[in-house]
Amino acid sequence: QAQPEPEPVTQPTVPAGGPDFFVRFMDEAQKPAAIQASKRLMLERGAVRPGEAVLDVGCGPGDDLFDIVEHLGPAGRLVGLDASEVMIAEARRRAMERRLPITFEVGDVTALPFPDATFHVCRAARLLEHLADPGGALSEIVRVTRPGGRIVIFDFDWDTLIIDHPDKQTTRTIVASYSDSIRNGWIGRQLPRLFREQRLEVLSIDPVQVFVHSALAEMFLGGHLVALQTDGTLSPQQARQWWEYLQRADADGMLFISFTAFIVIGGKQ
Repeated sequence: QAQPEPEPVTQPTVPAGGPDFFVRFMDEAQKPAAIQASKRLMLERGAVRPGEAVLDVGCGPGDDLFDIVEHLGPAGRLVGLDASEVMIAEARRRAMERRLPITFEVGDVTALPFPDATFHVCRAARLLEHLADPGGALSEIVRVTRPGGRIVIFDFDWDTLIIDHPDKQTTRTIVASYSDSIRNGWIGRQLPRLFREQRLEVLSIDPVQVFVHSALAEMFLGGHLVALQTDGTLSPQQARQWWEYLQRADADGMLFISFTAFIVIGGKQ
């Protein structure tokens, strides 16, 4: 007797990897209202003034710098640095389209290509969570900051990821394993300690609650759900049922996914 065909598995679409995906992911990650608000708060807390020199480490395609340049005036200097040649090429293209006087460089945050005490303000957003040595990277950022300068770091704490879903056990499995899949998933809560270890004065700590829309959720959870099935943590049926609930919730306007980020400002003595 012929066996019935297995039911097709509904999963989040996993976008093809590669440079274009990461540029699109960075653009999608800019869309939440809390991310936009955090950029304004970073500017306010960092107290960028006309004529200063500012470095953005891990600048990606450069969008954050486009908001900073107008605060510096013609005497200011604005530099964006990223380890990805693709990101820097895209940042240069976007800045050229806008005719903005920003310098973009390919470089490594653990060995910044600048002399000591070069910048009045150094900032990094959504960077330290991905690095093998976040403390060493922060030490380099401190090195190139002038005495009296400010260091502005914005990063996530992935153990604060919350997803409204009736399947608590599967949701907890997905949330915990996602946090553990990030190299420094707890970096948000660690920032104040890392600042003090670098002998920085912690000037302010601001929590930011980020609410995630469906397209962004699919981009960062899709690959993780596939990985959990590959290693046997979830069955295809578990993954399908879990994801289908989120699809229905989104269609009904009931999707609720959120996590907490932190903006920490330090002063160099």
